[in-house]
Amino acid sequence: MPVTLKELAARAQVHPSTVSRVANNDPSLRIAQATRTRIEALLRETEYRPNGVARGLKLRQTLVLAVVIPDITNPFFAALFRGIEDGATPRGYQVLLCNTDGIPERQRAHLQSLAARRVDGVILASTFLKDPAVRWLRHQRTPYVLVNRFSDEGVDPFVGSDDVTGAMLATQHLIGLGHVRIGHLAGQPTVSTGVLRRKGYHAALSDAGIAADLDLLVESGFVEEGGAQAMERLLSLDRPPTAAFAVTDMTAVGAYGVARRRGLRIPEDLAIVGYNDIPLAARLIPGLTTVHVPIHEFGSVAARMVLEQIETGVLTPRRVVFAPQLVVRGSSLASADEQVLGRAGARSPAE
Repeated sequence: MPVTLKELAARAQVHPSTVSRVANNDPSLRIAQATRTRIEALLRETEYRPNGVARGLKLRQTLVLAVVIPDITNPFFAALFRGIEDGATPRGYQVLLCNTDGIPERQRAHLQSLAARRVDGVILASTFLKDPAVRWLRHQRTPYVLVNRFSDEGVDPFVGSDDVTGAMLATQHLIGLGHVRIGHLAGQPTVSTGVLRRKGYHAALSDAGIAADLDLLVESGFVEEGGAQAMERLLSLDRPPTAAFAVTDMTAVGAYGVARRRGLRIPEDLAIVGYNDIPLAARLIPGLTTVHVPIHEFGSVAARMVLEQIETGVLTPRRVVFAPQLVVRGSSLASADEQVLGRAGARSPAE
């Protein structure tokens, strides 16, 4: 028979509610460290697991968070989900994953279904600019956090990176290597990451006195196939670029494939820089120069923020923005030892 709270409490010489609160990681519990250590040792010894259903009924919660992402096959979102789960599981929450394929109607349908299931909170990584689904969440007073992408109304909790600065770091790096014709494989203008990284690309060119060439900016979206198609267009120009900044690493992967098929050397004939620093970036040959953002930490911070809303009942538009770093590898600088440039670990509560 599984051990009961009363049996554990008797062995620990405390009230059953104290054992329950330790088992459920209640942040408001104040007890002596020796007592907590004794209870935690008993929990490990007996392999006791809290009754999630009973706890949920008592708290009038489901103890379930939902994560809505645009592309389950993208390694970026796999790392993001892992960070969210690592932040939520120790607090007794399960996490559901929903995939939208970047389709607003699917996003809306998922959110309505999740509301009907009465999930306690939502982490949304698939939002669009001026997104009616975000306004709907706000109206429902469902605890939520936007991560990586935001709606542009400025009133939503958000976790992400400084995308303008990151794109400037990438483009300035290529300019510093002597490139003048720099292509941009760009994200959609309906998504904040696409808009802001495009803005950073243009700002770096302007600061260097390089006139923007509209032919060198091709919308690719955020996936490998789009990157390949955009790179084909750029390399078909009468004066093709000597370098390219891709809006994501997966877009850059598509560009790699096209360069290989055309017999181009990376970086001697075509330098490439990506964005996000997914694990695949370091395994490409040559390694992909990219803008590093702390994807796992995006997820864990977003989980903490939505759990704070659930516990306090206060929906605050707090923003956490991480400073990006440029990681230089062989795709931009031949035989380069890996270098990390830019501010490390900086974080701002507001953007």
